[in-house]
This record gives sequence, C-alpha cells and structure tokens, in this order.
Amino acid sequence: MIVFRALPVVALLASAQAAAYDGFEADFATCTQGNDSGAVVAACTRLIDNASAENAVTGMFYGLRAANNNDAAQNCADARKSLTLAEDDAIKTLSQQLIDQNC
Repeated sequence: MIVFRALPVVALLASAQAAAYDGFEADFATCTQGNDSGAVVAACTRLIDNASAENAVTGMFYGLRAANNNDAAQNCADARKSLTLAEDDAIKTLSQQLIDQNC
C-alpha cells in the first residue's frame, strides 16, 4: 500500500524516532510503501513497539498494520487505536472503514 500525499511531512515528523533503533528507515519504508502484507505488518509492529510516544505518526502505523493484517481481533484493535491517534484524513477514513467492516 502506498501512503498518501503527506508522506514527506510524516517522514519529517517520524525522523525524531529514527534514533530508536537501527532498522527504523527500512521499517518505515516497508510499513508505508510495502506490498507484502506480512512484511508490512512486521515492519509496522516494530515501528509501534519502538515508538517513543503515541502520536499521529504511530496512529498511521496502527492504521497501516490494520489494513494489512488478517487477524480480525488485532485488526479491530489497531483500527480503533489509529482512529484515536491519526490526524491524516485518509488514515482516519481507512481506519473507520476497517472498523465498519470488521468490528
């Protein structure tokens, strides 16, 4: 899934978390632009687990993990978390659609 027009802004916001772990940049690219659902879920999970704070950026990671995950319970939890944290309208819309379809 390719992420929206806000990617450069999100990259700048997320850059503060780059020091959290060595694989941050690769995980960010996979989570936001990956085509393999399993790899996207794994990368987004590492980004969430290593985030220094829960904010709009981690909200995006939750939304992307939910959109690529086939575990219904985790999908619902992630979509709800994304909806509370995300600021991007596209991510909020995606999260609400996932909630409406799966929860």
